[in-house]
Amino acid sequence: MKSNNFIDVIQKYSSKKYIEDLRENELIIYSPTSIKKNNIENNKCLMVNWHDITKNIDKIEEFIKQDKILKVVSYGGGSTIDIGKYIAYKLDVEFVCIPTMLSTNSYATNKVALIKDHKKMTLEAKTPEKIIFDNELLKLSKKENIYGLADVFSIYTALYDWKLAEKNIKERIDYNIYNMAEKLLQDVLTFVNNNELEEIVKNNMKLFEFIGIAGYITNLYGTGRPESGSEHIMAKEIEANLDIPHGMSVSVGILIMGLMQNRDITKILKAIKKLNVFEKSNKYGLNIKIIDKSLMNIKPRLDRYSIVNIYEGNPEEKRRILNKFYNIIDGEIELC
Repeated sequence: MKSNNFIDVIQKYSSKKYIEDLRENELIIYSPTSIKKNNIENNKCLMVNWHDITKNIDKIEEFIKQDKILKVVSYGGGSTIDIGKYIAYKLDVEFVCIPTMLSTNSYATNKVALIKDHKKMTLEAKTPEKIIFDNELLKLSKKENIYGLADVFSIYTALYDWKLAEKNIKERIDYNIYNMAEKLLQDVLTFVNNNELEEIVKNNMKLFEFIGIAGYITNLYGTGRPESGSEHIMAKEIEANLDIPHGMSVSVGILIMGLMQNRDITKILKAIKKLNVFEKSNKYGLNIKIIDKSLMNIKPRLDRYSIVNIYEGNPEEKRRILNKFYNIIDGEIELC
């Protein structure tokens, strides 16, 4: 599978009309906020609020037993999409995805994060046969879409970690995948640097493609290695303490881990600042104390070697990196 296959499954269509045309034995998993916002109804198909199932595997498995379902449609953000593509995978039926925001690349991946016995698990899921692009719908989630684009910047630190793993523990690199991810990162940086924020926000199709192709690259490789490294370890630790947009926590991770990797992060910092990723950091409770605590607490992933392995058990060096981060962030995040 090539990354441009992602482009092949995109269909420009009215999401409202698509949902209203669904028939009996076709299931839509929806976000209540999105359904209400767009005044969508369908009395023929089975409509289920994702909050009624949640991301608990046992609840999902119990739900699947209830009805004969021939098609699954997800209408919403990351959680809604994850539930839908897991149900479609378990039932082996067609899966159609209608993202209402681009805050994650879940609409393009074949993995889901679900919960079993209070533990988050990554599981196989269905890759969408069809992804509906509705520009009018996506216009309603401008900030969320920017967070998704910022998440693509994680390739910057993830590829360095992959190289580090090759050098230190002889992990094999698939250079076709590596080069594909590197090219995507450069394309995104060029797009951000060459356009004003207003133009970036308006170009939903470009964002849709960039974020989706990042997800498809991980499908090609089989794991998130090309776009998920030390920065996501840091983001996960921040998210354990705060309910915060993923793109915001990952951006913190990218900058701190970029400094740990002893790199010139000028270009990536410029792009993150241009997107105003930290604009609402105070609203979400993100501050230096949380970042400090998160960095001091991070542990290496057993299955994914990264720069975190090098810095484990070295709080003095972590403190030095934090001080550099405070200096370069220049008032973007609250200090208290």
